[in-house]
Amino acid sequence: MRKVLHVGPCDTPGGMATVMHTLAEFPPEGWEAELLASHAPGGLWAKWRAYRRARRELKRRCSDPTLRPDVVHVHTAADWSWRRKVRLIRIAQLHAVPITLHIHSGQFHDWLTKGGLQRQKQVCSVFADEGVRGVVLSSAWHERLLPALGPLEVVHNPIPVHESSSKDRRDEHHLLLLGRADPVKGHAFAVNVAQRLREIFPELNLTMTGQTNSLHTWINARGWISEEEKNALLRKASVLLVPSEFEGQPMVALEALSVGLSVCVSDRVIGLPDTVNTATYGDIDAWVEAVSSILNDAPPHEGLIASVAPYRVEEVRKRWKFIYESF
Repeated sequence: MRKVLHVGPCDTPGGMATVMHTLAEFPPEGWEAELLASHAPGGLWAKWRAYRRARRELKRRCSDPTLRPDVVHVHTAADWSWRRKVRLIRIAQLHAVPITLHIHSGQFHDWLTKGGLQRQKQVCSVFADEGVRGVVLSSAWHERLLPALGPLEVVHNPIPVHESSSKDRRDEHHLLLLGRADPVKGHAFAVNVAQRLREIFPELNLTMTGQTNSLHTWINARGWISEEEKNALLRKASVLLVPSEFEGQPMVALEALSVGLSVCVSDRVIGLPDTVNTATYGDIDAWVEAVSSILNDAPPHEGLIASVAPYRVEEVRKRWKFIYESF
């Protein structure tokens, strides 16, 4: 049986890790998959040790015929994530191991453009290698990156398997934001939107991850939560908010739709089904109007669930089988 080795931040909580674990759990037919962590939570020293371990392990596997993977699947964001991954890619190339280079970051295009011609040439040289297949998350991202990087494969993020029931009773006015403690995720903005909405819906409450403290009794700041807790919130909330400055293809939005939860995203977020509601980034009035509309007239959950059919694991693994076997 052929082997694919997923290399990336599989031990660091976040959307990329969720994708990596789902792909490893459900590899294409005729393939087996393993994970190699290239990143670790914590300070710079912890991150550096994780990267060094990944380099040593990748060299060991690629140089040993009994351990050598048939494909190395590299998961990358932009900036320092890219720079670290390029060094790992060179190891696989040195041993003639095919590589799929999977871009997850919604910031990749801006980072590439800001780096000027020199950065674009360096990045393009990686994708131009015959042993590399570049992959993006949506047709929208393909159109945006095509002029700089050339043709890329498009493969949606796979939705983790969740159990859902039409008997689940949702809270009436319960907003949800699931994201790490990072300004780009828009926690402070979500609080401001919720405050305005409470003028219309006095019983409204907001649950947030990534934050552990709040000055308001109607905000439930949960810090980091388990998968089980996250799934329970997705089944109970009224609307998921994704007011981010940028995203690749937010897994949490797809997971929400898969269990019939309405989603409102920033217009900076692209590559999601048409069933998501969009509001202008940073415009509180636009967000209040959009979320109020959902709370007053929520769409049928059946339509939301149906909209993510192309993102189901069964469909996504077919695309990866085609790409892995195209080398």
